[in-house]
Amino acid sequence: MVRLRALHAFVIIAELKSFGKAAAHLNTTQPAISARIRGLEADLGRRLIHRNSRELRLTSEGQEVLRYAKPIVELTDRLSTLFSQDTQVTGTVRIGAIDTISASWLFRLFKRLRSEHPEVTFELRADTSANLIEDLRAGDVDIALAMGPAEEEGLVNVELGSFPMAWVANPQVYRFGSEMDVKQLADYPIISYPRGSRPYGMIKSFFGLERDANLQLNCSNSLATLVRLATEGFGIAAIPPAIIERELRTGLLERIPVRQEFPALDCHAIFYATSLSAAPGVIAELAREEAERFWAEKAEQPSNQPEPFG
Repeated sequence: MVRLRALHAFVIIAELKSFGKAAAHLNTTQPAISARIRGLEADLGRRLIHRNSRELRLTSEGQEVLRYAKPIVELTDRLSTLFSQDTQVTGTVRIGAIDTISASWLFRLFKRLRSEHPEVTFELRADTSANLIEDLRAGDVDIALAMGPAEEEGLVNVELGSFPMAWVANPQVYRFGSEMDVKQLADYPIISYPRGSRPYGMIKSFFGLERDANLQLNCSNSLATLVRLATEGFGIAAIPPAIIERELRTGLLERIPVRQEFPALDCHAIFYATSLSAAPGVIAELAREEAERFWAEKAEQPSNQPEPFG
């Protein structure tokens, strides 16, 4: 029978490429780690690691085992975090979050953290999803609340729901009649998310452009600034209605009736399954709960937004 501890050790060795580092990571000795791997190889009847090379390398069988072992280890780590009654996190947690989450339910998450884990302090970094995932890879943040999923071995993606999008504009500056086609929409100046961000790429794909030559794209790396630019009439913008409820309710912004639907922003809590701290897993589950509560409340609210243009 394959032992879970042996699989865990194998995954850590494959990621760190060192028996010694894996032993330190798992708070055990190198001979103990070697014994686990020998036991795993005996259980499977296959050699998993080349032992006669200067650099630790997996055999072809080892690569195949790793493909199955990683999701098993990730799931068991998450289960341990979910159902441990005494899981406590302490110290400083570095959290990266995109503006869309910061402007919606992020501060609910911080209240939960303060209430349930008072020993935790946090450092918040606001940036685009692409930059936050790079920060995660570089070890500059412990968890990223961003658009996902991030397709990379070792990363856990916890779904946080999706933000539907709507095209909006200042009705005093822009007046639209009947339902519009995307080609007609392209005639207007567009306020976009920053270059290189996923929403920026989604906007270009929405208009079927590989280059910006025929599109008036004005970019901002701040969601608050993007909203302000739209309310001041500098252009039209695709924004989650959940973020601009006040502007829609007061008539500062109105929806533009567009025939083609703009894709929703799919959000995830992203962290490494092999993190030494339990904090990322705990925060990911709290984030999931707060995101679900946020959207459940939105679903119960009566629609108090003005009808689209026209």
